[in-house]
Amino acid sequence: MNSERYSSIDQLRFIAAITVAISHLIITSTGNNLKLEIISSIAVEVFFIISGFVLAPQILKITRSSKINDYKIFLVRRWYRTIPLYVLSLVLTSIILNKIFTFDFLKYLFFIQNFLVIFVNIDYFSISWSLSVEEWFYIIFPLFLILTLKTTDQINTKYIIYSTISFILIIFSLRMFLAFDENWGSGVRRIVLFRLDSIAFGFLLFFLKDKIKPFWFNQLILLLVFMILSIFLFKILKINVSQNILFSKIIFHFVVAVWGSIMVLIFYLLDKKITNILIFNTNLFLGRMSYSIYLFHLMTIYLISPLNFSLGLAILTFLILQLIISLTLYYYFEKPILNLRPNYK
Repeated sequence: MNSERYSSIDQLRFIAAITVAISHLIITSTGNNLKLEIISSIAVEVFFIISGFVLAPQILKITRSSKINDYKIFLVRRWYRTIPLYVLSLVLTSIILNKIFTFDFLKYLFFIQNFLVIFVNIDYFSISWSLSVEEWFYIIFPLFLILTLKTTDQINTKYIIYSTISFILIIFSLRMFLAFDENWGSGVRRIVLFRLDSIAFGFLLFFLKDKIKPFWFNQLILLLVFMILSIFLFKILKINVSQNILFSKIIFHFVVAVWGSIMVLIFYLLDKKITNILIFNTNLFLGRMSYSIYLFHLMTIYLISPLNFSLGLAILTFLILQLIISLTLYYYFEKPILNLRPNYK
C-alpha cells in the first residue's frame, strides 16, 4: 500500500462529492429543499479542509526550501490536476447553454468570477465558485508563507503555524470589514477573498493529526464532539442568514472549519486501521472519481431530467451514468495528463 496516500481521506472526498451531487439531483427533481441545500453546502466545506490537509506536505516542502522553482512546480502540479478537467467541464456546459466565448465564460476560465463579488451576468457555472477558492489559495497561501518566513528568518514548524494563524486572521479581518453584501451565499460564502482561510484550517490540521493517538476513547470523544457540532451547525444554518451579520461573518466559518476538521481527523485515524489491500484500493478508486463527479454531476442531471423517472430510478440511473462518465474521464483524460506533471528536484 502507498503510505503517502490516506485512502480513507479519498473515501471521504468521494462521500462529499456524491453528497453534493445527490442533493442537487433531488432538489432538481422535487424543488427547493432547505435541508438538502444545507447538506450540500457543508459537504463542499469538507473539500476545503481535505485540500489543505493533503497538500500540507507539498506546501511545507516549498516553504522550507524557499526556492521559487519549487513554488512554480507546486503550481504546475496543481494546475495539471485541476484545470484541464475544469476547462473541459466549463466548455461543455457553455456549449450546451450557448455561452461559449462570452465574457462570463472568460471570467470562469480565469477564476475571476467571484474573487471580490459574483462578477457574472448569469451565474450559469455556479459550482466553479469553490474551484476559484482552491486555485487562488494555491497561488496566495504558499507565497504568503514563503515571504512571511523570509522576513522573520525563521523556517520551522512553530513559525509556519504562527504564519498560518496570521493568514487566517487576515482573511477573517477582510471578511469582517469588507463583506457588506446582505446575501450570505453570494456575498460572503462564495467569495474567494473571504474564504481562503477555509483551506488554511485543513493545513493547520496536518500539524495536529499525529498528536491524537488512534485509541478507541479518543475516537469516541471526537465522534461525540462531531455529532454535537453537526446538530449545532444544522440548527444555525436554518437561521435567516441574510439578516444575521454575526452568523455570516463569524459563526459559520469557524464552526464549519472545526466540524470539517474533526470529520477529516476521524477518517485519518480510521486510515491507520486499514490493512486490507482491497479496502485500500477501493478507497483510492472512489477518490479518483470525486473530482469529475463534482464538476460533471450537473450535466449528468441535465441528461436524465427529461426522462421523468421516479426519484429512486433517477438516483440509480444517475449513479450508473455518473460512474461511467467519471471512469472514462479519469482513465482517458485525467490520468494521461497527471502522468505529465513535473516532479520536485
